[in-house]
Amino acid sequence: MNKPTFALVLALLLQPVWADNGGTALDQIAAVVNSDVIMMSEAQKRAQIMRSSSKAADSLSPQDLLKQAVDSLILENLQIQKAEAAGIQIDDVTLNKTVAGVAAQNKLSLPAFQQALQQEGIDYAEFREQTRRKLMADTLRKREVQSRVKTDDPQAASAQADEQYQAWLQELRNDAYVEYRIPVAPSGLTLQ
Repeated sequence: MNKPTFALVLALLLQPVWADNGGTALDQIAAVVNSDVIMMSEAQKRAQIMRSSSKAADSLSPQDLLKQAVDSLILENLQIQKAEAAGIQIDDVTLNKTVAGVAAQNKLSLPAFQQALQQEGIDYAEFREQTRRKLMADTLRKREVQSRVKTDDPQAASAQADEQYQAWLQELRNDAYVEYRIPVAPSGLTLQ
């Protein structure tokens, strides 16, 4: 793609999407991660999930919670991009077993679990896709971090794995193009 065409496409991507009803903004870009975008609606949905699942999130301002949600999505996208590049895939059988396991942990049958998700406002198909992405990221993380742990002592290995995981996330972040479209403090990405 030549520079003028790329600049035009980029300029169009940066603008909010407008409805035909006279100018109501439908969505806008919250961040750009390499060649992917994180939409504001995704960030707001993640912030809502974080608020409902974490007591610590209740103490955050809406802007700080949104920033954490965007950071979480950035790290997730970076891991998924790397997993896809490494050829990591999660088949439907593995995904189905994992979802059934989550339902069992909650002492629910799969249909009851689907209904419980629906009552919480969570789309079952989105839940499955999010679970697939998490499994891909977990597989990649294990592959990357285990190769860096250099001890046989279980306690030391666990501490070293945590340290290496944070270092690996920072490397992913440093090697990526990330641009925030929401106001953020100069410190940038928060690793979690």
